[in-house]
Amino acid sequence: MFNKTTSFIFQKYGEIFQDLSRDKTRGKPGGRKILKIANKKVNFLYCNDEDTYIRVDDGIVMLVVSDDINQAPIEQFVIHRVIKIKAGVYFNFISITNNSKIEISSLSNISNKKHALDEEFVYERILPNVQVNEVLACYYQVRNANYNFSGESHGHWELTFIDSGQLETSIDGEYFNLNNYELILYAPRQYHTQHTNNEHSCSYLTVMFDMECSHEDDLKNRVFQANRDALTTINNFVRASGNDQVFSKDLMICYLQEIVVRLIYSDFIDDSPVANTPMQQKFENELLNEVLIYINDNIYTAITIEKLCQEFSISRSSLQQLFKNNLNTAPKQYISDLKLQKSKLLIKESKYTISEISNILGFASIHYFSRKFKQQFGITPTDYAKTIYN
Repeated sequence: MFNKTTSFIFQKYGEIFQDLSRDKTRGKPGGRKILKIANKKVNFLYCNDEDTYIRVDDGIVMLVVSDDINQAPIEQFVIHRVIKIKAGVYFNFISITNNSKIEISSLSNISNKKHALDEEFVYERILPNVQVNEVLACYYQVRNANYNFSGESHGHWELTFIDSGQLETSIDGEYFNLNNYELILYAPRQYHTQHTNNEHSCSYLTVMFDMECSHEDDLKNRVFQANRDALTTINNFVRASGNDQVFSKDLMICYLQEIVVRLIYSDFIDDSPVANTPMQQKFENELLNEVLIYINDNIYTAITIEKLCQEFSISRSSLQQLFKNNLNTAPKQYISDLKLQKSKLLIKESKYTISEISNILGFASIHYFSRKFKQQFGITPTDYAKTIYN
């Protein structure tokens, strides 16, 4: 999440205003000037010995700021409303949009007050690594034993997901075996074959599509096991493909893109295995739902893992696995996250002090509560309250 200049955190660097009516700057050496920016990185910061007023006239602008260029970290704020940067603060601008325009007002000229950075500061743009442009074809296929497809090569991506049975495939002469809930992607121009042996039939989903991907090598020549999240997304894709409602085609593209992202992402996380049977999944869903309702109903008490295990006649390891498989988190972490979310609501209501909220939610101490709150949200509960009051 980005911080805006209207955040309480910005107050150590300056102030915010509704307009830029600063007549005292007119006719002075600095005065007002328009600055057009398009840069995504900076290698220097300005430092004015006078207050500097900034207004964004066009685009979205990130303020890069520090109160000590040699010691303090550089912080980032999206400029919102008119801001005043205090004298002595180091600052510069990055255009989040392709181009931006800002109006600067000051008693002095800042153009000659540049201070070089030891290391260039680069804004990390939020851009997709995967972009599905078009779904060309998708179909569900059932193949009996001894099926043989001699092979083909084409200019598109192709996904094969095994719903049941076994399938043998080769890619440019390299052989792979696919089983239940496994999938493989054929990259453009890869020659691939498919066949079943004399003992097993196979049913599978095939999707052909055009895609731009910066992680192509992470997808090629490997078999993926669909974890629980990927399987849910595949099922969503199939449902959308059989739906003629408005935007169903958009959903297909979104789900397919999510499938590919999850496959790449699986290299960086621990997979949550798929339930062995639909009956097992139904049992897990019902049990988890009961546990979550209980936690929510008792969130204002000190909930322990031992108490949950006793309440639902489940072992500690089984409870841990239930949360891991379905929510990809530990029960203790889930409870802590929910308590912290509830604390934000209580702070917004302004009925209780921070100390009282800590007690209401069953935290061991206000210091522990404050530490957990800052770890979760990057700000102390006291400062969070100030952002609301301001």
